[in-house]
Amino acid sequence: MRILLVFAHYFSGEDNPRHASTDLSRQDDRRLAIESAILAWRGHFGTTAVLDVGNKAFHLGPRSDHTVDIVVATTNDKHLMTPEFCAKAGAQVAKFEMDNPRMLGFKAQEVFASLRNSYDMFVFSEDDLKINDAQIVDKLAWFNQTFGYKRVLFPNRVEWNRAGPALKTYIDGDLAGRVSKVMKSFVADDEVLYGSPLGQPASFQRARNPHSGFFAVTRDQLSYWIDQPHWLDRDCNFVSPLESSATLGIAKTFSIYKPYGHSASFLEIEHLDSRFTGMKLPVRTRL
Repeated sequence: MRILLVFAHYFSGEDNPRHASTDLSRQDDRRLAIESAILAWRGHFGTTAVLDVGNKAFHLGPRSDHTVDIVVATTNDKHLMTPEFCAKAGAQVAKFEMDNPRMLGFKAQEVFASLRNSYDMFVFSEDDLKINDAQIVDKLAWFNQTFGYKRVLFPNRVEWNRAGPALKTYIDGDLAGRVSKVMKSFVADDEVLYGSPLGQPASFQRARNPHSGFFAVTRDQLSYWIDQPHWLDRDCNFVSPLESSATLGIAKTFSIYKPYGHSASFLEIEHLDSRFTGMKLPVRTRL
């Protein structure tokens, strides 16, 4: 499978920063995040090797069945990508003239459309999201083949709570049900889907809060999306331009599901930050 992966990436140190992407004190953290995110894809979907400890040598193994081309979409020179890292990681930087860098997700959609016939899967990701699962592409393909092209599976976004108990924390929640109600008003569908990937029972629920900062669509799904009247309408009414460009167009076109309950870890992506789990909040025993 040929995969086009586009990261939305921006960094610019500013006075009185509101976001990590504009906080000069976080520059090293942000560079490490985007580099770790890119290298995770390269590691999982590149050439493998076996370390022969006895002979002190690496033996190259087979490549992945999937080929991933990586593009980092950014604005002018407001980024942390170096030519040396790009050459090592096989990543290309695409620079766009934009007044609002939080709308880079829409530029990613333009890139997808321009290459719609060249790839089998199109993946968008914010720049601080890391995959830890070599089967993520196969799982996405399984969901599409099992439940049809009008349904999309989003990963659960995960943070590691390092400030308190060592909890793997899924970022979810819906303010008084408003997000869920609005998102489900676009496309009517079943509340829960059941399947047996790898012979194990799994459940997938219409997302209460669909935003993951990540999505993946097949070529057929992208074509269907492009044919809709709302394609690239740049509607920013879901939270902010950042969340809207990553989520709202998908929600207007497809039913968005996430694994839940005992199946929550079936598809997840790590948020390389502890902004949310670092907050001092009460701990409850159940949802």
